[in-house]
Amino acid sequence: MKGIYLGGDGGGSTCRIGAWDRHDTPVAHVTGSSSNAYVVGFDEAVRTVRFLIEEVRSRLDGQPILGFCFGNSGLGRADERTRWEAALREILGIEVPLLLVTDIHLLLALNDPRRLGLCLISGTGSVALGRNEHGMEVRSGGMGSALGDEGSGWWIARQAIGRTLRSVEGRDVPTRMGEELLSFFNLPDYSQAISFFNSQERTKSEIARFARIVAQTAEQGDLLALEIIEEAARELGLLVSSVQRRLEEPYPRRLVISGGTIVHNPLLHELLLKQLDERLEIRLVADGGLEGARILARRLLTHGSASYE
Repeated sequence: MKGIYLGGDGGGSTCRIGAWDRHDTPVAHVTGSSSNAYVVGFDEAVRTVRFLIEEVRSRLDGQPILGFCFGNSGLGRADERTRWEAALREILGIEVPLLLVTDIHLLLALNDPRRLGLCLISGTGSVALGRNEHGMEVRSGGMGSALGDEGSGWWIARQAIGRTLRSVEGRDVPTRMGEELLSFFNLPDYSQAISFFNSQERTKSEIARFARIVAQTAEQGDLLALEIIEEAARELGLLVSSVQRRLEEPYPRRLVISGGTIVHNPLLHELLLKQLDERLEIRLVADGGLEGARILARRLLTHGSASYE
């Protein structure tokens, strides 16, 4: 049967959807804003996904959609899956097979299509997950900005902003990040920082983008920035080791690492490797989420299962 299949990778900053034909040849790839309901609200997240799917459809010359695997934050909870399934059925129709998983499950597919092994995301947020041969899963982190997200882009930026303002007052290590902070957020002076950063208009992803500046400043030898990146590496290492301690063997000792914060931060990646189990086979991937979605969508076609497990 002629047609294409879709894979979606939803994140706190962006959502990407790809389309492939039955020969796994890429047909379309579109990117939009966040599809994380906890960041932009459920209705806005669905609007983003709907827009991207329709954009893909416009490029398919009428070919049918044979299946869709969508990975997104929150889909590990039954109530969230139910809401998203209803929304996607409305968009795609009831006949299209669906597989809904968390965004981090997409990375596990790079280890094994059965979603085994270990994975770590450090993007806008942070989370680690492990799954063994018996289907047991152990998760660490992923608690959101109010409770954690240690080592993520948001966490790095939040630490840097707070400590830079402390430094301006002489309460922390001297840093060159002050001028970078004003320039990046287009602030005329430090007196505007309190109202700016405490505003409800500030989004998590907007703050998280400052993490790249922190990384660049650390690579230039700034002590405060370096301290923050080192601490981020330690926190990410703890996420992985926490999963390993609690996950029963056997499981593949393979770790996939992804997320814009770590992919675009060589220093953070280098420091993280020093925190990890030397026995692990480690793979850093830039587009791991979307590739994992492709693998699982393809498996959906061949196995015909739309269940979460």
